[in-house]
Amino acid sequence: MSLAPPVVIFSDLDGTLLDPATGSADAAVDAIGMLAHARIPVLFCSSKTRAEIQLLQQELDVHHPFIVENGGALYIPEGYFDFDVPWGRPSPSGFIVIQYGRRYGEVVDKLGRAARRARVPVVGFNEMSVDEVARECALPLLSARLAKLREYSEPFRVADTVAASRRRLEHAMMAEGLTCSPGGPFDVAGLHKDQGLPVRMLISLYRRAMGQAQTVGLGDALDDVPLLQRVDLPVIVRRQTDVQMADMVTKVPRAVLTRTSGPAAWAGEVTRIVTE
Repeated sequence: MSLAPPVVIFSDLDGTLLDPATGSADAAVDAIGMLAHARIPVLFCSSKTRAEIQLLQQELDVHHPFIVENGGALYIPEGYFDFDVPWGRPSPSGFIVIQYGRRYGEVVDKLGRAARRARVPVVGFNEMSVDEVARECALPLLSARLAKLREYSEPFRVADTVAASRRRLEHAMMAEGLTCSPGGPFDVAGLHKDQGLPVRMLISLYRRAMGQAQTVGLGDALDDVPLLQRVDLPVIVRRQTDVQMADMVTKVPRAVLTRTSGPAAWAGEVTRIVTE
């Protein structure tokens, strides 16, 4: 009888591990405790900033590598692996960092140039106060303050809702080398491809450390597709009302689609996978 390989879980946050309405992970706390007891790492992959993810890790007692701002950078606690991490550089915050994106100021400058070229006004986080971010994103003030601590990407909204204006902006952003991840109420601009590259790096590091690790990925939106495409067992966490589900199933046809949504669905699926 052969033993099953170790399991590594990659997880999106908003709408997946975190309730889409309340932002709470309460329904998944027991499952996270079960994974910790089984020594199964849970790796957060999100559009959130480093500050937001570190606070969530403290609250959930999770201390594993994580991917920030839709793949802008990978953060690995110093000493986490017993070998040197390729392309990683130490940081004063106690992490080994692998950067995939360009710095925030450059992203903001290029987004502004694209908007002027397309003649389409945009409003980004850099122009907004903490109070404005909190109000427009329905966030507590502390969460809004942490969300504004951008390093690799800029959330923005388009003032002009005409489809032709949106297409002009997209073409201008492409000319500047910017990618755009759709969201609501803000899209996110960056100067990196997607979270697929840091996910692939983490998979290779865990397999070097553990052997033939089995990888699981959970996400609920189109920007999670690069993550889901790179894991052994992809899981699409259903949204209550969202046209993206059909596109996601088409792009990741081998994925499991949960029957329910949010952290309760997340907990049920990871528990099923680990126990089976």
